[in-house]
Amino acid sequence: MHPTDAQTYWISSKIPNDQFLLYCFDTDSTAEPVRSEVLRNAADIEQLQLRIADVPLDLGYPRTRSMRLDAAHVLDHGQPGDWGACLSELGTLLREQLDQHETTWRLHLFTAVTGAPRCTGAALVAVLQISHALGDGRVASSLARRLFGDADTAVFDPPARGRFRPIEFIRRSRRAHELDQRLAADTDAGKVPAQAPPRPRTRLNVAPSEAVSIRTVVRDRADLTAPGIGVTAGALTVVSAALSRYLEMHGDRVPSDLGAEVTIAKPGERRARNHFRNAGVGLFPETDDLFERAGSIAAALAQRRARAEHPAMAVSALATEMVPAVLLHWGVRQFDATAVPDAVTGHTVVSSVARGAATLRLGGGPVRFTAGFPALSPVMGLTHGVHGIGETVTFGITSAASAVPDPDVYESILRGAADDVALAFG
Repeated sequence: MHPTDAQTYWISSKIPNDQFLLYCFDTDSTAEPVRSEVLRNAADIEQLQLRIADVPLDLGYPRTRSMRLDAAHVLDHGQPGDWGACLSELGTLLREQLDQHETTWRLHLFTAVTGAPRCTGAALVAVLQISHALGDGRVASSLARRLFGDADTAVFDPPARGRFRPIEFIRRSRRAHELDQRLAADTDAGKVPAQAPPRPRTRLNVAPSEAVSIRTVVRDRADLTAPGIGVTAGALTVVSAALSRYLEMHGDRVPSDLGAEVTIAKPGERRARNHFRNAGVGLFPETDDLFERAGSIAAALAQRRARAEHPAMAVSALATEMVPAVLLHWGVRQFDATAVPDAVTGHTVVSSVARGAATLRLGGGPVRFTAGFPALSPVMGLTHGVHGIGETVTFGITSAASAVPDPDVYESILRGAADDVALAFG
């Protein structure tokens, strides 16, 4: 495995990070023909026939090994009832992580779901649970498309890794140090945006405990975009308004530096299954005009991406590739998942991924929308997934009762914020 992916695998033992990709299909199909369809497709996808094997004494990075596909990879959860009941069952599943030594994915099926958004009748809800070590949001989405029959979607195949070479490690480390100094000089000179500052915690930045809830808000893509404003910036504007109103409702002061921890794709060649970094992005709650606020958020996103494109970032990653497994794993083991810092990168997480055209079909029915639910963490009790397919974008809201004891209230607030953003952008 690439060191980045191994690190993701190791950290899952401290912070569960399985991904859950939800796709809703407008069909009343039963589960059995869908299971057969999915397993036939999976048999042609090499990346979905892998499990993870550890290397004794960390004398090398974990390996991927082949596994046998069987009916247990597709679980039939029956007919949960309405859409709310389906989400309630899925919220329970979020706590059940994969044993990656046995399998790196599983598909959960819910049939005859009534009241699903944008469906004409009963719906089929398919949720792909997949190891984060097997791929980031983009890779997982491409695997889902292949699993649901889109044979034209390309899937990343990681290149073979060479053996550890001390001389190459020294060379890369020196180059990384040189460019890190250049990054500091370029930052001081104003050529590169400064690193986003840490932000004091709010009531949302607590360890997740008690019940975990998930909610969804489905919107047209046009509601979240405007000239100069893409989906991610538009969605962050919605989240900005929703967080501000929720904190105010609970009598809290809205911090002027309200921000989100946003996943941003790394520039350059993809060398690992996970090819992204997290960045703090300001949400500008004191800007009342939502269109102006969106412009400021878009500019802040551009700054984070500009910093990520500095050569120092790529060279640092290349140096990390040469670190022996025993050292990198030792560093992960030192991480204290119970420690609560005074400041955080963002007050919530926002992960935004486009999942392609709305051409997928399963069980004879078309896809109507897709959603995702970023994992909670020791200082993140509320996260947002923003996932689009075709012209539809869905907010997937994950929360713990310790941070959001009233998830229905927050969902309603976010719906209202989305309406206001659509009006401002119109």
